[in-house]
Amino acid sequence: MKSLNIDVVMSWEYGLAIFLVGLFLVIYGVRQDKKKDDDFTKIPLIKPTTKIMFGVIMMIFGAIQMLPLIKDL
Repeated sequence: MKSLNIDVVMSWEYGLAIFLVGLFLVIYGVRQDKKKDDDFTKIPLIKPTTKIMFGVIMMIFGAIQMLPLIKDL
């Protein structure tokens, strides 16, 4: 079986923080996407789909950083 050759860049504590921030972005983006406002003066600076996409990327990166913690369990 081949390895993916994924290396850890920082400690698992930073990975956990990045994972939680990504989870917050995904939840906030989904909640913002459910609201339908027709008021054009309240257009969000960043669209909800962008928040969800960056949140998922951050969650994946954070999970990779937590691999040594998972390996020790």
